Amino acid sequence: MKVLFLKEALGIGGAERQLALTTKYLPREWERRVWTLTGGPFADVITAQGHRVYIRPRAARMDVRPAWDLWRLLWDWRPDIVHSWDWMASSAALPLCGLLRIPVIDGTIRVGFVEPHRAGMRRLCMTLSQRVVANSIAGLLAWDVPAAKGRVVYNGFDPERLALCEAKPERHDSATVVAMTGRMTPQKDFSTVIRAARKLDAHDPRRWRFVLVGYGPDRQRLLAEARDLTERGVTTFIDPGPEALPAIRGADIGVLMTDEREHSEGCSNALMEYMACGLPVICTRGGGNPELVLAGATGYLIDAGSSGLLVERLRGLADNPGLADRMGSAGRRRLIEQFSTERMVADLMDLYREVAAF
Repeated sequence: MKVLFLKEALGIGGAERQLALTTKYLPREWERRVWTLTGGPFADVITAQGHRVYIRPRAARMDVRPAWDLWRLLWDWRPDIVHSWDWMASSAALPLCGLLRIPVIDGTIRVGFVEPHRAGMRRLCMTLSQRVVANSIAGLLAWDVPAAKGRVVYNGFDPERLALCEAKPERHDSATVVAMTGRMTPQKDFSTVIRAARKLDAHDPRRWRFVLVGYGPDRQRLLAEARDLTERGVTTFIDPGPEALPAIRGADIGVLMTDEREHSEGCSNALMEYMACGLPVICTRGGGNPELVLAGATGYLIDAGSSGLLVERLRGLADNPGLADRMGSAGRRRLIEQFSTERMVADLMDLYREVAAF
């Protein structure tokens, strides 16, 4: 079977990582190619796997030449399936795919709420596609995708990355280390974590260290917000590049706070990374987080924006290391058993076979 993946860009991101995992672990007899408007680190990763990546950048906002190039690829190669990960790529591919009777899978739902940008166009693309696949039940429900058309394929965790989680760094103090990783944008609520850090340090100085891992347009604002804490060694900011595990594997607790006025998680790669490292998790309760984190068993789900609840849960885990260890171990087992790359690829193959029968 021939599968063409469409992605607007292949920079550093959760969807890009999952696409690269899919191309990596599909069986050899499944021929796969990737078409993208923009290259990036994961374009290099997929190319190194031995798969063809077509990079067709636009010269201007209204440049239609990349769409013509995509049509030429569809006409010449005639894939059995087109799996699109972005609405712009879907809108370009759907007209010719309809003419050539190539089924399209819309894989653009990667979060647990309706993103307002181009929502109308995205709904049209979902309507015209043969199937809609999301990485959480929350995503399908948010977009009101009919049960007959929607499918859930949860993210997978690359087994080759598990070794990175096990190489714990040497610790030189007894402080409780809390990590949060994510792109530093308004959607990821690092500010609530900074407020919690300030409260905890004021009550019990030198007991806590917070590692804030990520990069993005809010980074300078967050650095200014936490300047006094950073000067005292309470907070540390790390830009991890494409691999966050070395920055978080030495932590004791993983946190993911989301501003649910701006965003709601799907199947969060950050939470999966915490679980892979054996960390108990504290996260906001919205979106797909309850599908990944079992409240009271692998971590805690709390209200968005509540630094008070975050402080309470952090103190509880720090004061009960046995509970923290049990939660972290349970989370790692759950990740390996329920969110493996093997399971993800098997689910995608079932979906591809289903759609190819149209």
